[in-house]
Amino acid sequence: MGHDIKVGLLFNILACIVSHSGYPIIVVASYFLAPFPNILCRNRDSFSSEKGTFEDIGLFLTGLFITSGFAIPMILAHSDIISGKALAFSMAGGVTVYATIITFLWFFNRHNDDDNNW
Repeated sequence: MGHDIKVGLLFNILACIVSHSGYPIIVVASYFLAPFPNILCRNRDSFSSEKGTFEDIGLFLTGLFITSGFAIPMILAHSDIISGKALAFSMAGGVTVYATIITFLWFFNRHNDDDNNW
């Protein structure tokens, strides 16, 4: 999983090289900030099955960071600040990093209810 994040960051560095500017590297901040609201705001009470407002805010902020990770390169390409190739590299990096983060969170947050049926 660690190699996938390295490949995603490499795609963003290649986007900076292709565009001859450092603007595509801005989205790296959203890669690292995206999982934190979801981790910090999830329901800690194992007895309650209801989602609270605090958890909804965490999910909203996580979605905001993920959306901005894709929207910022699109806006930069639309404004002709970066090229289409840089946009493609930046999108490939975003898909790679976010897929790795989602897989990591899914793997470590799943419940082992099936293993208790011995």
